[in-house]
Amino acid sequence: MRFNNFLMRLGLILAIGISLLLSWKIWTNNSHYERQTDSQTTQKTPTRNADHQLADTFLPTQVLWRQTDQSELLYNSKENIVTQLKKTLKKTQIAAFKKVKLNETRYGQQLKTDKTVTLLYPDDVTYGILKEVFSYQGTNRGGIKNNATFNRIQITLGSKTADLWLLNDRTKVGYQAELTGFSKQKIKELVNASDVHLKVEEQFLNHKPLMYVAANQQLAPYSYLVNQQPENYYISSLLNQQNTDSINTKEQGDSAIYTDGTDSEQYKRLTIDHKTGEISFIKYEDVAVPKTTTKQFETSFDALLKTGNSLAGMRYYSHDEKTDTTTFRTYVEGFPVFYQTNFGSVKVQLLPTGQRVDFSNYSLQVPVPAEDHQVTLDSTESVLNQLTQNGFLLEDVDNIQVGYEWTKESDNDQVIDLNPTYFIQYQGTWRSLSALLALKTELTEGS
Repeated sequence: MRFNNFLMRLGLILAIGISLLLSWKIWTNNSHYERQTDSQTTQKTPTRNADHQLADTFLPTQVLWRQTDQSELLYNSKENIVTQLKKTLKKTQIAAFKKVKLNETRYGQQLKTDKTVTLLYPDDVTYGILKEVFSYQGTNRGGIKNNATFNRIQITLGSKTADLWLLNDRTKVGYQAELTGFSKQKIKELVNASDVHLKVEEQFLNHKPLMYVAANQQLAPYSYLVNQQPENYYISSLLNQQNTDSINTKEQGDSAIYTDGTDSEQYKRLTIDHKTGEISFIKYEDVAVPKTTTKQFETSFDALLKTGNSLAGMRYYSHDEKTDTTTFRTYVEGFPVFYQTNFGSVKVQLLPTGQRVDFSNYSLQVPVPAEDHQVTLDSTESVLNQLTQNGFLLEDVDNIQVGYEWTKESDNDQVIDLNPTYFIQYQGTWRSLSALLALKTELTEGS
């Protein structure tokens, strides 16, 4: 009897000891335990972007129509105009290109050619990318190389023929070719079907043509449900998919830092900010930075795909040759979304030691009913006047454009509001008009 009691007590003590040991291991390595549990229910290889092609992300972002000395930004909420123009262009025949170097005056005149439709890129792309986007095969069609850059595809509709111009706002270089089989009737149909006609005018600021919005133009605000993936989703897709035991975890402030590997050629680090949803992924590998801009675009797009986030509405936005960095942004109704992150929606930097990808855990899902009213925009001219009146130097304005400001609703963190406003790139940094003016106020008050 006494021996049985002894065994029972001994068993109870051992059970309590094992329980305490297991609890200690869970408490001291909680993130690792969660990874193992969640990884069983998370797909190791995201498939949501399997059908998304480079041509979808590198489509032009806006369509400009000019007739009788008036330019309009067009958008159709029911039918994607850019996609329709792409289909029309794919049916055409392009003659050999002729390179044309224009001065600023002549370039401005080309932009104001009557009866033209222009597909706009927010920054330079290459002819190599254009061939992928529009499925142009075979030769370079004479007079133009794959690494030639441009940010406008302008189609001039003459009485008998149509001409294709690839124009670069920065270098003022154009490539001209005759188009055969282009449907002018299709252009009329697209213009008439558009439900947004934003009156604009191209004017030069600091030797660069910018799109000046006329007074009293209106845009609609929007609201969207947002999606947020669990952290384990990115751990399994970006770090070691075969062996999560090799992943180390530590908390630092509001962020969790996950690392995999110790070899400098295979080391990976994933940093997730719990508070802002911003994510940074760094991968070290013995791969040289691609020498051509086209290859850099393709490599950056591959990195964008590997994040596993939804790419609906995601478009190429800019490329920095000095840092080998390509930025992608979400577009809504033909306008870019700002403040989804501090650095843009997704920023891919190709490094001599690998690559770095900065992006957001949040992505737009489905629109929800918003207030049924239009927001009236000030003219671009009046915005620039407001800047000068507040002490800003126009020579430091790199760019100015209308976009949507991403703000969370105070009573529902699953819904974000998108409100149209002006964004100014001042001394290299993008800020909304209100944020830029507030910054000036802070500097003045602090002086």
